[in-house]
Amino acid sequence: MPELPEVETIRRDLEKELKGKTVLDVVADVPKVLQPSLKEVANAIKGRRIEGFERKGKLLLIKLSGGQPKADRPRDEKTLGVHLRLTGRLLVRKEGDPPDEWQRAVIKLSGGKELRFADLRLFAYIKLFKDQKELGDTLSKIGPEPLSGELDGEKFYEIIKRTSRPIKVVLLDQTLISGVGNIYANEALFEAGIHPQTKTNALTRNQAIELYRAIEQVLKDGLALRGATIGDEMYRDAYGKRGSYEKKVRVYQRVGKPCPKCGTEIKRSTVGGRGTFFCPNCQKEDADQKSFLD
Repeated sequence: MPELPEVETIRRDLEKELKGKTVLDVVADVPKVLQPSLKEVANAIKGRRIEGFERKGKLLLIKLSGGQPKADRPRDEKTLGVHLRLTGRLLVRKEGDPPDEWQRAVIKLSGGKELRFADLRLFAYIKLFKDQKELGDTLSKIGPEPLSGELDGEKFYEIIKRTSRPIKVVLLDQTLISGVGNIYANEALFEAGIHPQTKTNALTRNQAIELYRAIEQVLKDGLALRGATIGDEMYRDAYGKRGSYEKKVRVYQRVGKPCPKCGTEIKRSTVGGRGTFFCPNCQKEDADQKSFLD
């Protein structure tokens, strides 16, 4: 699943390539990926200019121009929200390029450009927000994210100490802290030397601050390497290219391989339904956490 580094990489690519383009048409082989419907999305955005691309957590936002304001009507800017979920892709192509694998919808743009939406499993979507209130309500449910200025180590500690769930589960809860997914949670916990099953409210302030520093670092590394194409091989940037963060992973999907710090064999467990990788020596498990292993 694309996480903060992957979605931010795509956002930057789209900003560079498509800002200022005008929407000419919207077509779809699988109309259900467009919400509330292909017809409503097409009618709402055709003729509008792309003002820019924004992001909140894993949600990508396409901001579109509004009409001229009138005395009884403000500018009616439109926003599309795109969530790539497990296997979604947003690809910049030229008109006439061969169709992409699992291509589901195309936004045709001025200048001979196309923004193509592809998804193998059909969990991803493009949603038209009907107004600013609906957009605001959606964004209010997404927690603060690292690297944005919304968080620091102290604020992170204040958030996580309120719950007794395993720290790995809390890191994946997008209503508390957004943008961190399975890959970067595994890597950050390893860097901080914290077992994934540790109860969150059992962490000390210093441990929490150190973990937050690790989260920031692995996310920065992910951005620098344009995301992670690991495991299911699904992630691609807006040009259809792989990310290269797999060169940096220390524990994720490295079960049975030696720990890069101590040489102990990397282990795998399941935490909150997600595959979890850790070094049993560098990330020691407290005795009272063992009952939580599933």
